[in-house]
Amino acid sequence: MKKYILIFLSALTFLFTGCGDDVDSSAFVETKPFEEKSYTLTTLDNKSIELTTKDYGIDFKDYKDKKVVFVNIFATWCPPCIKEIPDLKELQEKYNDDFQIIAVLFKDDKTKEQMKEFKEKYGINYTIAYGDENLKFASEVYDIQKVPEMFMYTKGGVLVKKFIGETKADVIEGYLKQALEYK
Repeated sequence: MKKYILIFLSALTFLFTGCGDDVDSSAFVETKPFEEKSYTLTTLDNKSIELTTKDYGIDFKDYKDKKVVFVNIFATWCPPCIKEIPDLKELQEKYNDDFQIIAVLFKDDKTKEQMKEFKEKYGINYTIAYGDENLKFASEVYDIQKVPEMFMYTKGGVLVKKFIGETKADVIEGYLKQALEYK
C-alpha cells in the first residue's frame, strides 16, 4: 500500500511542478506536422498578431526572422501562471531585441478592462492576446488541456520546446539561448 501511495505522490509532484530542471542539448522537439491554417490574435492594445501554422512550426508574420517567439498559454486564475510572471518579465526585458513573449489568455471569462487591470497589476511588459480567436488557436493548434503550457519557436518559426506546468526561468533561458543560436 505504501508503494502505491509513494508512486501516486511522485506522479502528482511531476504533474504539478513541470517538466524538470535540465536543458536538453537536443532541444528541438519532434512534432506532428501542423495543418496549415491562419489565425489572427488581438492584443490588449488592439494590435493584430498574424500567424500561420506550417509543417515545421508557426510562421509569426511580424516576428519571422527577427525574434524568438515564446507562446505562453495562461489563465488569470492559475497560480503557476501568476508565479511565472516575474521570470517572464525579466526574460522579456533582458532579451527584448531578439525575443517576444505572446501570452494567450485561455478559458478565462475576463473583460478587456479586467485584463488591462491584470496586466497593470503585475507590471507585465510583454504582449497579451485576448479574444475569441485565442481559444480556437490554443485548442486547434496545441490541444491545450491545462495551463500553463508554453511553446518556444526559433526566429524562423521552428518549435524548440514545449513546457508544461511551472517552469523555472533558467530552464526557459537555456532553451532561449539555443533558439537564438539556431540557423
